[in-house]
Amino acid sequence: MIHSANMIAQTATESFEAIELSIPDSAGGMLALVAGLTFLLGLVVRTSLKDSRFLKPAWRAALLVPRLLVLGLILAIVINPSRRIQTSRTEQSRVGILVDTSLSMSYPAAVSSRAQATDVAEPDSSDADTRLAAVRRVLVNSGLLKKLSQTHAVSVYTFDSAVVGPQAVVTDGEIRFADALSTESSEQDRSEAVDSPWERALTPTGAETRLGEAVHELTGQLAGRTLSGIVVLTDGQSNAGLDLQVARQRAERSETRIVTIGVGSPTPQPNIWLAGIQAPADVHRGDPFDITVIVQSSGAESLPGTIELFEQSAAGDGSDRRKVAEQSFSLEPDGLPVPVKFSRQLSVPGEYEYVAKANLEDATIAELTDEDNQRQCRVEVTDRRIKVLVISSGPMREYRFVRNTLFRHTGIDSDVWLQTISDDNTAMVSQEATKLLTEFPGTAAELAAYNVIVAFDPDWQRLSLEQQKSLNRWVERDAGGLIAVAGELHTPKLAEQAEALRDVIVLYPVVLNRLLSDLRISQGADEAWPVQLTPEGRASEFLRIADATGNASTDLWETFTGIYRSYPVRSLRDGAVVLASYGNPRARNQDGAPPFLATQFYGAGRTFFVGSAETWRLRSISPEGHQRFWTSLIREAGQGSRQRGNPRGLLLVDRTSASPRQPVTIQARLYDPRMEPVQVDSVPMSIIDSDGRPVSVPDRLRNTAGNSGRYSAVFRPLRPGTYRVSVPIPDSTDALQATIEVTLSNLESEHSEQNVGLLTDLVRDTRGAYLTLAECPEGLPQLLPDRSELVVIDEQLQTLWDRSWLMYLMIALLGVEWLLRRVVRLS
Repeated sequence: MIHSANMIAQTATESFEAIELSIPDSAGGMLALVAGLTFLLGLVVRTSLKDSRFLKPAWRAALLVPRLLVLGLILAIVINPSRRIQTSRTEQSRVGILVDTSLSMSYPAAVSSRAQATDVAEPDSSDADTRLAAVRRVLVNSGLLKKLSQTHAVSVYTFDSAVVGPQAVVTDGEIRFADALSTESSEQDRSEAVDSPWERALTPTGAETRLGEAVHELTGQLAGRTLSGIVVLTDGQSNAGLDLQVARQRAERSETRIVTIGVGSPTPQPNIWLAGIQAPADVHRGDPFDITVIVQSSGAESLPGTIELFEQSAAGDGSDRRKVAEQSFSLEPDGLPVPVKFSRQLSVPGEYEYVAKANLEDATIAELTDEDNQRQCRVEVTDRRIKVLVISSGPMREYRFVRNTLFRHTGIDSDVWLQTISDDNTAMVSQEATKLLTEFPGTAAELAAYNVIVAFDPDWQRLSLEQQKSLNRWVERDAGGLIAVAGELHTPKLAEQAEALRDVIVLYPVVLNRLLSDLRISQGADEAWPVQLTPEGRASEFLRIADATGNASTDLWETFTGIYRSYPVRSLRDGAVVLASYGNPRARNQDGAPPFLATQFYGAGRTFFVGSAETWRLRSISPEGHQRFWTSLIREAGQGSRQRGNPRGLLLVDRTSASPRQPVTIQARLYDPRMEPVQVDSVPMSIIDSDGRPVSVPDRLRNTAGNSGRYSAVFRPLRPGTYRVSVPIPDSTDALQATIEVTLSNLESEHSEQNVGLLTDLVRDTRGAYLTLAECPEGLPQLLPDRSELVVIDEQLQTLWDRSWLMYLMIALLGVEWLLRRVVRLS
């Protein structure tokens, strides 16, 4: 990377010498010095002549001369003659150029001619020009950078969510790119090599614009006497970070000139985009499921449009794509998101890809961009049955409803361990289950047969120490899912015996409060209080419950009459997320409303905590609502186990949907043929983008936990699209696979027009100005004065009188005078 020191262009150094005397600068001081010397001279002459008044004139003169010479030498010391040797150079005037590379800079530089006939496009720009392409044309192709470099050392930075650079430095017409952008090229390809780094440096990729932070940071880096100014090329849509007034005030205090160059049309242009698409990751064959598409707009309020839904096989090339549904929508006047729901039901197992595409009905209206009008998702339809173990300390109502629901579901096999049943009375008990157990699975192999465990206030003390460890390993290593429902009988005992049951209690996403067990009080209320979904809960597709007509929505939770109790918790574990809270105000603590539904990832698995066994009250909305809640919750908990596929490995990504440059953590657990953790420093990984091109970074997963077989890497996708991650299993022909959907953030779409007012206000009191992109080539050089400055880089001061011979001369002169005085008998 080019360092800031390289931004200073220097001329040849210059040196000069001068003799300086330490004499008073003021007239009074000079008069005092002359008067003092005159008095001293008169005193010396008078004293010498008085002593030698009886001698001949020649001897009198001979005695006076040594004294006068000594006095002259003392005068030389007093005026301190010195030689000053000074070396200086000229530091060239500097200019910093800050270019916006956020996603909004990929929009057209001018309003499309179809949008509004009255709009006038900016000079030298076409409808096809993006804003950054127009910036490159004005800065590079027009020769503006080289023109500025004749007077200034020009450094080019980029910014979106952070400042990057300098990407290039231009001095005396010579361009030097940062190391990452530099390319080796032959002489005949030199012009192409110059264009290519500019295109790579000035590419719109940022999901947000932190204009205030960028100006504030660059002002701190560049401010100084030779800085002519900072030039900011942007559309002025600052949607995150520091307030611009703080940045402007810093520039004003440091006397830094700010010049803003507005890019893009100030006229708003309609734009619609798909803010999201929600669908279950996998469903059982024949089960109905919903696909919800979220539509949002800017400048297109109240305009009607349609959503087309296409279906294709996920493993294909899209040639089998077919339109399966279409729905119309009307955008909200206030720009709020509009959900459009599609219901699907598939009977053929397989992996399907759904593509949603939004269109405005009026084809004459030109959108700002149509690149954000499409989103896609994947749904796996499987006939694999989920294996569930239901544990309950007693035949409570919640247990009975859930047990019956799971037993009747065609996609679930359920076994039951009702802890009130023993080997002695099992023959007299009938339970709706595939298999009735009388104890917890005794071996790891038996436990591995299950995908999910649903435990209603279980007595975990019934498990041996080895079984507790086996349960912990089943969640952490085998990606098992645990749903723990709290109760007032055995949950308090779990809180009391936290140390003895530590392998179990760490699986709970909450830290249980011991207050209930210590005081033996009930947490029940006299009336029902609502269950309130958190923002994370509303965004969770599996929490959509259904009414009697089959319509599913998270909004139905607002019609739920509520519950009477929820087990109190002390805090959340690190990384846990609350999906729903208990609305009783008397149960609130210092952290707010207590969690009713919370979840965490534990190793490769996922666990849930339900505050009380009262979700059966959802049947007041509809029996289907309660059934859907539990089947969806079980599928969500067992998602890792079902997606694991190969027993020798597990591949997880912390987010399946991301924005460009947003970090995605990829983790893998790998085992050798003997099911022991793989122990190598790294394993290969391949990432393929939507166009089938391999992504070079990262290409390996690194060992992160010694000998545990865990490997991870961080992937930052640069462009929107679908990325397929593949990790081969060592000593096997199989590979683990995952998919990451990268979509554009709507932060850059909400206000896409140029904010002239903000850019004008940013330069206030900085001696700068606002220019349009068309005014830039002529107006910018006139706003940036030459601030070149002569700077002393070395200075030496040599004292001329400080010599040993001077002291010897003074001694000799005084000695001569003494000898002469002896000769003439004056001493």
